[in-house]
Order: sequence, then structure tokens, then C-alpha cells
Amino acid sequence: MHEETTMHGLKAKGLKKGSVSQTAAVTIGLAATAPAYSLTGALGHGAFESGYQLPIVLMLSVIPMFFVALSYKHLTTSAPDSGTVFTWGSKAIGPRFGWFGGWSMLLASVLSGVAATQIIVNSIAILLNVSEISPWFQFSIAILFILSSTYLTALGAKESSRTTLILTILQYGLLISLAAFLFVEVAQENTVSTAAPISLEWFNPFAISSFDAFLNGFLVALFIFWGFDASLAMSEETKGNAEQAGRSGIIAMTITVITYVVFATAALAYAGIDSQDSASLIAKDNIDSAVTVLATSIIGTNGTMVAALIIAISAFSATMSTIMPSARVALAMATYKAIPRHFSSVNHATQTPKFATWVIGLMTLVIYISLSLISESIVKDTIQSVSIAVCTYYTVAALACVLYFHRTAFNHWHTALSQVIFPAIASLVLIVVGVLQAWNMMDPDYGSGGSIVGIGAVFLIGVVALLFGIPLMAMCHVHQPRFFRGETLPLERAHMVADDPATNGLQINLTISETPKQIKETKLK
Repeated sequence: MHEETTMHGLKAKGLKKGSVSQTAAVTIGLAATAPAYSLTGALGHGAFESGYQLPIVLMLSVIPMFFVALSYKHLTTSAPDSGTVFTWGSKAIGPRFGWFGGWSMLLASVLSGVAATQIIVNSIAILLNVSEISPWFQFSIAILFILSSTYLTALGAKESSRTTLILTILQYGLLISLAAFLFVEVAQENTVSTAAPISLEWFNPFAISSFDAFLNGFLVALFIFWGFDASLAMSEETKGNAEQAGRSGIIAMTITVITYVVFATAALAYAGIDSQDSASLIAKDNIDSAVTVLATSIIGTNGTMVAALIIAISAFSATMSTIMPSARVALAMATYKAIPRHFSSVNHATQTPKFATWVIGLMTLVIYISLSLISESIVKDTIQSVSIAVCTYYTVAALACVLYFHRTAFNHWHTALSQVIFPAIASLVLIVVGVLQAWNMMDPDYGSGGSIVGIGAVFLIGVVALLFGIPLMAMCHVHQPRFFRGETLPLERAHMVADDPATNGLQINLTISETPKQIKETKLK
């Protein structure tokens, strides 16, 4: 008996194989997490919620995300499909779960682009020394940014991944430099007077003050870790085999958590968390712009410009890195007849889904303009609301891994852990977190405080927009019934297959002249 773990019935979509290198694939995952603007918006709030235990909270929070990354790795190896969670959910759970997982991912990508757009507007205003952002300035920069990033993404996977690589190198280079400056200042004791010295207690999970401190810190961490999976939607275009493509998410996640923990430690040791000190991370004027405050404190007046440049680069590369995978998810959904066929068109010259790419770009622009009219803080509201969509599609991915591999995983203890047990834990954690977050969003004062008829803007953006996928799915069901009957992506599970004696004999004859290691590997199979 041997394990049959490859998904069948997958379709080629006209994408160019080998157009994305392994390095570029990892870079796309790193860029999508957007460390510079994620840290800017989340570091202060994370420190406020978890205090000096933020480093260990980040390390603990990444565990379920790492379990999700394992799910992505195994599923990519079995089915290197650009539809990722949509394809896997449809094959392992059912068409409706797969469709809703795909919709959740598209929504999360669009909301991320909306937040990045406002961050670009704010950064450009700082760089141009614009003290008051007028509507014409805001919408002009937003339109220019969204159209340019969409255009660059539509040029082709090779060209757009190269652009992302350059932007990511610049972003990480500047962040690493800033972290190094912070550690030098800490070593020389040139810190904010109320800051505490680095202690091992910061990495002690039992020193976390309360469950609320951990939970609220986890919600912040969920946003900043999200995005590692962007590279796996490019698996059909990545050089190498499916297993190599699947590793890119794990590598991106590992680099991301190291970056966040190191930078958070440096920031806490330098600025501290005394709310009464105007220079601390959680001071009223600093909590929403940690990187800007730190850069200004270290470099001086030019630090604001440097921080604005870092954040603008981060937002630009993040937007490109989220448009690329979301366009490919839409391409896959159309290829398998889950949404209108227009999304399945691939440009022959660039071998990219240009139609889907431009639709997602224009959706981002429309939603940005709409939210500008109801939200008092687009960045804060979209960052807090996107967690529901992220929890939803990561849960679908983790459950797809559990259900697809459960018949074969328990033949080995390590596959039982990484293919079933760990993903099951991740899905349970994400469901609980998603429910708690949705409950918090119901409060009109949650987020920026903007509301419509007593319903908070965050709830409208996060939950209502997600549930809007249900009537959309019903409409697609009417027009695309074959997919929902399971005909285009039939249900499938990994299973055990009896060995063919003739094939085994042929294997031994072919490998008898190979090295002892290869002979041993053949016998194990």
C-alpha cells in the first residue's frame, strides 16, 4: 500500500511556469505582510495591550499562523493551483466552502489595498510637506497610486515580482538600519527615561498580565502576520516543483516573525510604555505611528521623511503583492466555473490575468472612495475589520488540510501532526478569535467611532462585507450550477492505494544500479 496525496482534475490556466523565482516567491510573501506599515499601525497598539510582554505575545500568536502555513505547504505540494484556498476548500470540504474561502481572500486583499492607499496618501503628504490633506489631493494621490500599482502588476509575473523584490529589499534595508540604530542607543543607554531595560521576562509567557492582554495582542498580531500566503498563489508560475513552491510560505513566515520580534524588542527597550511620557510608544500622539516616532527620535527632523519613505515603499509593495494572488484566485474561480468566465481570460503577451487584475484594482479604488465618506480613520477601520476575512479563509485552508489528509496522515507521526492535528488546532483558534472579533465590532465605538444608523463602520466593513458574499454566491449558483454540483472540482481526499506487483518489480529493476541511498528510498516507498 502507498499514499495517493495528489489532487486530480486541476486545470492549467495559461500562466507562465518559471516566471517567478524561488527568491521572488518568498519576497512576495514578505512584501504582502508589509512590515513597515504594519509595525507603524500595530506596534503601539500591541504594546498598549500586552506591555513589555509583546515579544512573547508575538511569538505565541504566530503559532496558529505557523500551523496554517503548514497547511498551505502540504496543500500546495498536493495541488499547486493558483486558486489556493478556493481550490483546496472545494476539493476537500465542498464547493460552497471553497467559494466562500475564495471570496474571503479577495475581500481581505481589497481591504488591505484600501488601507495601503490611505497610508500612501498620508506618506506623500509628509514628503511634500502638505499640512492639511484636501479632498482633491487625497483622491488624486489615491487614483494615481491604485492605477499605477495595478498597471505594474498587470505587466506580468516576472516584471511585477522583480519590482516587488526591489521594493522589499529597500524596505527591509531601512527597517534593519532603524532597528540597529535603536539597539545602539539602548546599548549606550540613550533611551527614553521611563523605558525599562531589556529583560528575559519579556519572553516569559507566564509573565503576561491577563488573558485579555494576550487576546488583544493576538488580534493585533493576526493583522501583521497575515500575507505570507501571497506567494503560494503564484505556485503555478514559480520555478521548481510543487514541494519547493510550498516552502516559500514557511520561509516568509519565519523571516516575518523574527523581524517583528526583534524590532518590537528594540522599540520597547528604547521608548518604553509609560503613557504619561510623550516619547513612549503608547503616548497618545505616538500610538498610531510608531515607526515615524522612532525614526524622528533617532535621526532628528529628517526622520519623519525617512519613515514616510519606508512606509510608502511598504504600502506600494504590499499592494502589488496582494493584487497578484487575488487576481489569480479570481482566475481560478472562473476557470472552474465558479464565477463569470470573463475572469478566466489570460493576456497572451504577458500570460497574466489582466482582466481580473484590473477589476480588483478598480474595486479597491471604488471601496476606498466609499469608505472615505463614512470612516473617520480608513487605516484603523480597515486594519481592524480585515481580521474577520483573514480568519475565515485561513480557517477554510486549515480545515481543508485536515479533511484532505486525514485518511493517510496517521501512517506517520510527523504527518499526523503537521497535516491534521496542528491545522485542526489552528482552525479552532481562528474560529474562536473570529467570533470574539465580530462581537467586538458590533460596538459602534469600536475602531474610529464612525457609524451608520448605529452600526459601527468596522462591523460594516468587516462582517457585512464578508456576508455579502452569500447573495453573490447564490447568484453564481444560478448562473454557474456545474461548479456547485461538484462537477468542475469534485470532492476528493488523499487515500491509500494498493501496490501493483508488476510496478514494484519494475521499480526495483530500474533502481538496482543506483546508489545505496536511492535503493533504500525506493524500498521505503
